[in-house]
Amino acid sequence: MTTEPQGPVYMCYDAALQEAPLAHDVPLPPAGMVATPARMAPDPAAIAAIADRLIKAEHPLLLAEYAGRRAGGFESIVELAETAGAAVWDVNNALNFPNKHPLCLSMDKDTLRHTDLVVGLDVNDWEKQLTELNNAKRTREQLTPPSCDFVEIGFGEINISKWAFDYCRMQPCSIRALGDTALGIPELTRICKQRIAGDAKLASRIAARKRAIGKRHDEVWAQWQEEARENWDASPITFSRLALEVWDVIKDEDWVLTANNLKQQVRKLWDFDKPYRHPGVELGTSTQIGISLGVALAHKGKGRIVVDIQPDGDLMFDAGALWVAAKYEIPMLVVMHNNRAYYNDWAHQIRMAKLRGTDETKAHIGMDLFGPEPDFAGLARSMGCYGEGPIDKPQDIRPALLRALAEVKKGRLALVDTITQHR
Repeated sequence: MTTEPQGPVYMCYDAALQEAPLAHDVPLPPAGMVATPARMAPDPAAIAAIADRLIKAEHPLLLAEYAGRRAGGFESIVELAETAGAAVWDVNNALNFPNKHPLCLSMDKDTLRHTDLVVGLDVNDWEKQLTELNNAKRTREQLTPPSCDFVEIGFGEINISKWAFDYCRMQPCSIRALGDTALGIPELTRICKQRIAGDAKLASRIAARKRAIGKRHDEVWAQWQEEARENWDASPITFSRLALEVWDVIKDEDWVLTANNLKQQVRKLWDFDKPYRHPGVELGTSTQIGISLGVALAHKGKGRIVVDIQPDGDLMFDAGALWVAAKYEIPMLVVMHNNRAYYNDWAHQIRMAKLRGTDETKAHIGMDLFGPEPDFAGLARSMGCYGEGPIDKPQDIRPALLRALAEVKKGRLALVDTITQHR
C-alpha cells in the first residue's frame, strides 16, 4: 500500500538559504511507504530579481524547453505568461504551452528580433532556438538583438554533459536561478502578481503588451493556415495536407501525438490544448517507433487515440516493434510519413555537395528507400496489425484513416502508409 510519508519532506535551497536542510537529510519513510521526492528550490533573491526584469521589459519572451514535463508545469507557464504579459516560445522537447493561446509565439523568428528579455525555463539548448544557421558560412547568427538580456530558472548549468556538444553552446545569463521550475515558476508568478497589483500604470502597460502579442499570434496563425493550402492536391502528398487530413479525423477524439510532428506542421495546424497531447519530439532515427510504443502503452485503457506519424527510415530500424504492439495489444494509429528516403542525411549530402562543388545527383546513394520500395502495409499485416497503403493521392487519405481509426478503437495497431514529399 502506498501512502503519503509521515514526517517532514525538506527542500534543498540554493546558497542564499544555507540553513535549510539538504535533500539527503530527509528521513527515510517507514517500510511500505513512498517518500515524496525532495526538490531544490531556486534562490528567492534570484527569482525576485528575475520578476523585476520581467515586468520592466518591453518585449519579454518565456523560452520553455522541459518545464512542461513536470506535473502542473504546463498550467503554471500559462499562469506566468498571462500574469506578466509575456510571449511564450515552446521549444517542443516537451509540451510546455498551448499553441493556440494568444500569447504563444513559438517559431515566429521575427519576434526574436525585437525581444529585449528571454527567460529560460528548464532550457538545455538555447542556441538552436535563438540563432539561424548560415549554411554558406557554416556559422550560427544570433536572432535576438545585442541588447537582449537573458535569465533562467532550471538546472541547465549543472545538467549538461561536459564531454559532448549535444546542446550547442551555453547561453551567458545575467541571472541564473538554479533549481526546480515546479517551485520557481509559481514563486515568480506570485511576485509578479504582487508587483502588478500595487501599480495601476504597470497593469495597464502589461494589458497593452498582451494585446499586442495576441495580435501578432493571430497574424502568424492565419499565415500558417494559408500556407498549408499550397499545393493542396499535390502527389506525393505535402506535409501540411497530411497533417490536416489526420487532424480532421482525430480532432474530436481525446488524442495524443507520440513524437514526430511532420517538420513542425502539426504544431502549426493542430490544437495542443492539454499537457498530455505530446511528450516532445523524437530523438533521432530509430527512436520514433520505440517512443511511440511507450507513449501508447502509457495511455492504454484511458480511451485516448494515440497517433504516431511514423517516418519510413525510422521504422526500417525496428520493424519488429509492430509485432510487439500486436503481441501485447497496444492500440495506436500509425500514419506513415513515407518519403522513401533517409532524407535528413540525404538533405545533408545535398548541402555538402553545394558547399564543395561536387555532384548533387549522387547525394541519394545510400539514402534512398526505393527500387524496391518497402511495403509497410504488408509488413504491418505480417506482424498481426492492420495495414493499408501505399497511398499517394490526397483524396484517398481520409477514408483510409477512418477505416484505420475503427481498428484502433477495437484495440489494434493500425498502419496507413502515405507517400509524402521529401520536405
